Amino acid sequence: MQTIGLPHNEYDFHSYTKARRELIEAKLAEFLSGKYPSALWESMRYSVSGGKKLRALLCLASAESIAGLNQEIDLVVPVSCAIEMVHAMSLIHDDLPALDNDDYRRGKLTNHKVYGEAIALLAGDALLMLAIETIIEKTSDKVDRQVLLKVISRFTQAIGASGMVGGQVLDLDFTGKVEDLRKIKNNKAELEAVESIHKGKTAALIKFSVWSGAAIVGANEKQLQLLEEFAEKLGFAFQIADDLLDSTGNLATLGKTPGKDQAANKVTWVTLFGEQEARQMLQKLAEEGMEILKSDELANNQNTPLAELLKYAIYRTN
Repeated sequence: MQTIGLPHNEYDFHSYTKARRELIEAKLAEFLSGKYPSALWESMRYSVSGGKKLRALLCLASAESIAGLNQEIDLVVPVSCAIEMVHAMSLIHDDLPALDNDDYRRGKLTNHKVYGEAIALLAGDALLMLAIETIIEKTSDKVDRQVLLKVISRFTQAIGASGMVGGQVLDLDFTGKVEDLRKIKNNKAELEAVESIHKGKTAALIKFSVWSGAAIVGANEKQLQLLEEFAEKLGFAFQIADDLLDSTGNLATLGKTPGKDQAANKVTWVTLFGEQEARQMLQKLAEEGMEILKSDELANNQNTPLAELLKYAIYRTN
């Protein structure tokens, strides 16, 4: 494994992420405590449970990079939970037969395999609405309402036509066109194709996760700009790592069916450029991300969790 010049650990990263995942999971259980209609709420809880909670962790870590470790994270817990609700929604919909038609997610049967396609679709819709409700109703009054309004606006943009949904449509549009792009023999065209998919489908919500945590605790405009640049690189890196795992992993380690990108002839960094170039790009993104965290506007803050999460996103095995 290559190293990327991460700073020496000043705390236990495992304990850090464990404590924050437990916090997020406890609050999600509270926010998802509805009982009727029972099948709907069970389906919603089923897909929110488990997983890495990376996006929520990024939201908390970004807030702590500005406010300090263990400072004011309660202010960003509702938005971090909302992010996880929307992420779960995207996985439910992505796994449906109309899209990726997958049977497994996070090492267990996909939502529609347990509850049926109709309930799965409606559970995704309900999670999206509950996410917005959670930000509005559960965020502390200590957070400026104008900031909160901007957070909600940016949240909907990250999810909609200019974000996740749009990225998913581009993914569908480009599916089956790997050979067509190769025949063009235009590296720029290939890059633009894969980047346009990744920026919407994956990076948009990751970018929002980092931006929102910092915005809520009072980061200035320059800090927010730099953190967004960092998050865009992390989001792109996360998707490339995911593509590599699809190519090299197995069901036991991934928790989902491997090899589907190749089988579906999807446009990814791996299918276009190969594994070696994908790993080289990961290294480049890691180095660029670390440089951003070392900038004058961020260097004096506590960025170790963000740096470690960058490393985790790139070198994860599932």
